[in-house]
Amino acid sequence: MDVVEEVRRKLDLVEYIGRSVQLQKSGRNFRALCPFHSERTPSFYVFPDRGTWRCFGTCGEGGDIFSFVQKRDNLDFRGALRELAREAGVQLSAEAAQRRSRVERLAALTSVAVDFYRQRLEEPAGEPARRYLLETRGLKQETLDAFHLGWAPDGYDNLRDYLAARGYDEQDAVAAGLLVENESGGRPRDRFRGRIIIPIADERGQFVGMGGRGLHGEEPKYLNSPQSDLFDKGRTLYGLNVAAEGIRASGTVVAVEGYMDVLGPWQAGFRNVVATMGTSLTENHAALLRRYAKRIVLAMDPDAAGLAGAERAGALFLSLDSPEAMARSARSADRLTSAADLELRVAPLPTGKDPDEVAREDPELWARSIREALPYAEFLLRRLMGNERPDSPVEARRIVDRLRPVLIAVRDPVERAMYIQRVARHLGISEQAVQERLQLVSGRAREGRPRERAEPPSAEEWLLAILLRQQVLRHELRNLPADLFNDSLNRETFHRWLGGDDFVSGDPDDPVTAHVQKLLGRSLPALSPVEARRAVKQKIHDIGRERLIQRQIAVTEELTAAERSLGANSVAEVSNDAWRGGMPPDETLALAETVIEELELGLSIHRRESSDRP
Repeated sequence: MDVVEEVRRKLDLVEYIGRSVQLQKSGRNFRALCPFHSERTPSFYVFPDRGTWRCFGTCGEGGDIFSFVQKRDNLDFRGALRELAREAGVQLSAEAAQRRSRVERLAALTSVAVDFYRQRLEEPAGEPARRYLLETRGLKQETLDAFHLGWAPDGYDNLRDYLAARGYDEQDAVAAGLLVENESGGRPRDRFRGRIIIPIADERGQFVGMGGRGLHGEEPKYLNSPQSDLFDKGRTLYGLNVAAEGIRASGTVVAVEGYMDVLGPWQAGFRNVVATMGTSLTENHAALLRRYAKRIVLAMDPDAAGLAGAERAGALFLSLDSPEAMARSARSADRLTSAADLELRVAPLPTGKDPDEVAREDPELWARSIREALPYAEFLLRRLMGNERPDSPVEARRIVDRLRPVLIAVRDPVERAMYIQRVARHLGISEQAVQERLQLVSGRAREGRPRERAEPPSAEEWLLAILLRQQVLRHELRNLPADLFNDSLNRETFHRWLGGDDFVSGDPDDPVTAHVQKLLGRSLPALSPVEARRAVKQKIHDIGRERLIQRQIAVTEELTAAERSLGANSVAEVSNDAWRGGMPPDETLALAETVIEELELGLSIHRRESSDRP
């Protein structure tokens, strides 16, 4: 996978744009006021299925996640790629060697800080922290030593001066999250003060960060190292370096949320527990864990918050946020489980008890809960279906559609058939009806994993493939707008093609170079200049028509939503008035404008189709 595609896969377009634009759901899509020009009626749309955005208003801008960053931050393609690669945690190979050196330097610095805090715990000033750990939390010295727990004394310069005396750079300490910049402009200060220190190591045992637990009701209760080149919470699991041997021996890894939920079970003899440190279990976590075991058990309190946490933790497979998210998660689950044969389960614990308490107070209950953990799919089915039967076919279809990703992610045909049977009985319909609904919505006519097929080239790619072979067209197309291309890689390729014959960078890591080679590898018939001009004109026409259809679909979905909320008769009445040219009242003005726009779009598409006919 090239870096551009990897960035696209790892970043959610809706979530990213939603940070700076207030998006509203509109059918399968999202809309907002355009951030790039002033307007009163939303004309800015985000299309999650396509991974694109477009303003259908005055500015007409559009593209993908890269073009959004280019436009918003006034960057070129390379600048946007660097920015988004950092966001996604994707390494650009030209920077890899420099980054490795930096990471190694920060890791060494963090290891020194861990030793410093460990020593402070053993000093007289660390007595309150030792008493809390040993007496209040009931931990043993063996546990403190195994996990290198420490104490950060009060004061702003304890660690800073310790590191400075040994020649370490203050800015490196800031980059490692050990110090923070002084808002008054002076020297950096210690990040952790008056807190128990819980060092965080990666799977190799290299210290990458730390958590600081307050003793006297400080807020936040836990202060963690910030995200950095060294520490990425989405790629790190607390306790994995200590638990690796126990995980391999048991064939099971138990995932919990917090630091203490690892320490308690470890001390009770359960040496296969890791923590996500309060975040969701990510795809990167799963890729890491599958090196050690194929069975992942999520252990947590089954109250409302705990169950929500279970769903979040399992979101690498099955997200419940939206149908679009569920579809992406189901595909992710299919890839992961096929490659690593992972099995995900949930162990609900007694209400009001966290893993630390259960494992130490009732080891037998803990062992039984882990041993009898429900398959994740069964856990979700039980939770989502509840006890009430649907009262209409519409409700039954909605439930099946909601459960679809869960059922599809179950690859074993026998297990899936068992779940389909349970769903059918609950809904009071036939198993065949459930199965047919799954196939209809998912587009999968077979029970097994579908064979992956190469994506056919888009109209944009065909257009570029022709242009790359027809340099004589460069002058004729000098005024062709670059935003004709939604895909930023295609857009950048077109920019460089317009610039001259040396548009391919000499850098082997330049994604445009690889993209051009792929386009040149497309099999095209030999075209004369006249035939090439005709083909180029047709592809430009096709792209424009596709954009009109995309807009019409979005508007149609808005009208469908209006029918659901206002009633089909009310929308029809507004439509008839708008068609006759009547002036609608203020409360239906926006709806009337949408109706008129839908009609105009239909006419535009019809005119284009008519012009295509001989």
